[in-house]
Amino acid sequence: MPGLKLVVAGPKGSGKSAISSFLSGHTEGLKTDQYSPTAGVRILEFDTPVKGVNEQVSVELWDASGDHAYENCWKAIMQDADGVILIYNPEGPGQDQQLGDWFEFFVRKNGLKDEQCIAIAFRTTQESAERFRPPPLFSKVNAALQTAANAQDIKEMFNDFMKTVSTMNQRSRK
Repeated sequence: MPGLKLVVAGPKGSGKSAISSFLSGHTEGLKTDQYSPTAGVRILEFDTPVKGVNEQVSVELWDASGDHAYENCWKAIMQDADGVILIYNPEGPGQDQQLGDWFEFFVRKNGLKDEQCIAIAFRTTQESAERFRPPPLFSKVNAALQTAANAQDIKEMFNDFMKTVSTMNQRSRK
């Protein structure tokens, strides 16, 4: 089975690198105790089993910087992407409003379908869970509030996403 190229995008300081490192197996859990901005993009490669798919899936996880100084690189980062994981902090100033712009650029302008995107509202504590409402623009996108405490839920959401994207890729290659 051909591999998947998944781009992780969203505002700076939202937890993209922590989640990317965790999903790729580079860290045991979600390490959120220190912020280190990504310069440009970080590419994490790994093989992982996907439930419902009978093979290991090779994944390239492109952890894109949320700094607009790198905006000129985003088009190149998106080339041949199979899916997008949008990550934002629902309590970060203006991040929920910015999410529409991220969705427009990384999903819509690149011809991806809603099913090829998931949105993770990431917090390091559970305190804002009761107030979380996915932005209305994500009517068909799987969106959920996740915290460092429920890292396994993030992994399961990611696994379901990979299964969806893998299935869509198999159909489009036939």
